[in-house]
Amino acid sequence: MSENGKGIIFGATGFIGSQVAHKMTKKGVKLILHGKSKKKLEKLDDDLKQKFNLRQTLLQGDLTDKNFFSNLFNIINSRFDYLDFLMNFVGKFERLSPLTNLTNNEWEEMVQINVNSFWKILKELEPLLKRSANPRVIFLINDESLIGKPYQNFFNISQVMKKVIGEIFYEENKRLKILTKIIKIPILNSGITSRISAKKKNKKNNEAIIEKVIVSAFDNRNSKLFTNLD
Repeated sequence: MSENGKGIIFGATGFIGSQVAHKMTKKGVKLILHGKSKKKLEKLDDDLKQKFNLRQTLLQGDLTDKNFFSNLFNIINSRFDYLDFLMNFVGKFERLSPLTNLTNNEWEEMVQINVNSFWKILKELEPLLKRSANPRVIFLINDESLIGKPYQNFFNISQVMKKVIGEIFYEENKRLKILTKIIKIPILNSGITSRISAKKKNKKNNEAIIEKVIVSAFDNRNSKLFTNLD
């Protein structure tokens, strides 16, 4: 990705999103950074300004709020006339729990954030991706979580749903040359995936994995849907 690139990161204040935002800002890429917390977004932007002397565009919004999506295209279009890439690192995982012990509110909120928002973001921002000469959509999944496991409940379900959404979007947009990449990452030692595994020996160096995510996301030699990061 060149320094002239323009893209948006959803979930930029989370562990993975913030790490990617730092590395891409260092490269001079122009970003729109999304997060639910205005305070966290401003702190992230202050960090970027201090380290790289560059401020990014901030997008504060709650993905459970239907009004957020109704004006999403207009908001992004007013800042960027096209998008070279869309990275979605949004994810919510309440707790390890038997499936039926989740409350109705917990279930509905996780469905909205981990599944519905992925579709709504693609629906609203696809027109801006089509304006780019080389657009791409980046998802991350954890390969170990694609199989239903006790107590991981909706984390497993949302990983499978994200994978399916990515597969469908990839096939449907081949002719439009919107490249979809699903990058399979291992268990990290921070962030959501660190909370679903006690296997310390399987946890990888975070910084090395994040760097591989960026390299894989913008590797023009590889147009395959899936990339495995070991």
